[in-house]
Amino acid sequence: MLAFFDGKDNSPKVVLKVYGTNKKEKEIIALVDTGHNGSLSLPVLVLIEIGATLSSIEPIQLADNSIVIGYNFSVNVILDGKKKKVEATLIPDPEETEAIAGLQLFTPYIAFIDFKNKIIDIKTEKQIREKLAINNSK
Repeated sequence: MLAFFDGKDNSPKVVLKVYGTNKKEKEIIALVDTGHNGSLSLPVLVLIEIGATLSSIEPIQLADNSIVIGYNFSVNVILDGKKKKVEATLIPDPEETEAIAGLQLFTPYIAFIDFKNKIIDIKTEKQIREKLAINNSK
């Protein structure tokens, strides 16, 4: 999985492919937000482009403890070549173009985020074990 620190804002980002009902894949760059308990938040224009369908409406508590109405859409995310169906929350501001990747999206992964050296690595446990085995055999 391609992840990096963005040189513009020094934030950890991940490259994802998403699609909705129209099966049109869209590659996006999402901010990795360790304070976001959900899977994914997508800008309204991305949800329209991929043909995402509204799946639920629920109250969401924000970091400042305010509560807003959240509109959730069913989308598919491709991670490491595997399709994962997730609920993506609408980012209603049409000026906002950046997606936000939350902790639930990375549930099967182990993430190493080194803010000091600007390194981010997201892998499955199996990938880490394979890498360790190769390095130990050298």
